Amino acid sequence: MLKDWLLGKIRIQALGAGAKEVEKFIAGLEAMEDEEIGAMVAIATVIRVNFETHGVIAEDVFTDDPLPSAEVLGGYQLEINRLSRQFRKMGLAADSAAAMVWSYTLRCLNVLELRPLGNRMWSELRRGFPYVEEALKKGEAEKREAFPDRVWAEWGLTPTSFESG
Repeated sequence: MLKDWLLGKIRIQALGAGAKEVEKFIAGLEAMEDEEIGAMVAIATVIRVNFETHGVIAEDVFTDDPLPSAEVLGGYQLEINRLSRQFRKMGLAADSAAAMVWSYTLRCLNVLELRPLGNRMWSELRRGFPYVEEALKKGEAEKREAFPDRVWAEWGLTPTSFESG
């Protein structure tokens, strides 16, 4: 009985902390210009394709129905968080923020109570969609190499459960 009560309290606190982090991220998106969000979506797409290609997350995890288990999704999220910190330490702030798109998406998919926040986040991200292809072209020019075909084919992906909002 006491154990169940304690676990419930811990879950509520974790849910509150998780919601605050996602809300802070959404507030950052709301403050961004549409073109800036387009660049973030472009970078996030490149990062997601790389994560899938290198086994950090399963390919199609964001389009799968049903989703993997909560433990699997949580494992993906921990690894993305680690890589985001690594990007930040390397001075790759845009890559770090773009990686967090996927971490917060996983969090919102994994916790039913956070789904409305996932919808809000993806509603903000979709504001940038008209500018993604321009950002990808600029990124290829800066890198002097083409992105994988999947990046061009999949940049408009909105994860399952967040298609409207």
